[in-house]
Amino acid sequence: MKHTGTETKIAATVLLYIAAFTFVTLLIVSIGCDVTGPVKTYPTPVAEIPRVNVPVSMRQQNWIGNQGYGSCTHAALITLLRWNGLAERASAWRRTHGNGEGPWSLSKQLDYGGIRYAYVTNGSVEFLEWAISTRRGCNITVKGGRHMVTLVHLDETHAGVLDNNSPGSFIWMPRNTLISEWKSSKGWAITPVYFPAAPLP
Repeated sequence: MKHTGTETKIAATVLLYIAAFTFVTLLIVSIGCDVTGPVKTYPTPVAEIPRVNVPVSMRQQNWIGNQGYGSCTHAALITLLRWNGLAERASAWRRTHGNGEGPWSLSKQLDYGGIRYAYVTNGSVEFLEWAISTRRGCNITVKGGRHMVTLVHLDETHAGVLDNNSPGSFIWMPRNTLISEWKSSKGWAITPVYFPAAPLP
């Protein structure tokens, strides 16, 4: 049986591909597939606690405004602005704002200042969980709505807050205690919506 020149070229090409495939397969087996040696394993990193681990240098102390009222709402906001990498805007806010605020007056000022934020006034626990899971944290009302603190942690059993009246340390309590206190204090929570600091290594 005679072969044409074209058939001969096709046969030669097929043989060339088979030889190349065999060579590559042997090369892979010989240089990278030996798993008989010891394998280094690493433990799964433990989640940082609190989830919103605000450094002392970013925590804003409460102050008395020019009208003689505490500025806890603004102090809590400044802490989270710094946590979100907005140190200059936080400093500007500290110079130009003060005294007490409610949801509507603060929202108006944030809108005017061009600051992105999210908030609820209906005691939505899902909002708190979202703020903590995204590591943004949020500021919440306590003491019947007369004070605002920063929620820095919320898990299945515990909650952690940062009180701007004494920002040196975090305050821990049972989850249900915190949620009950917040809901009985008008259920207002608010947070800037930017990019929080990276977790510790």
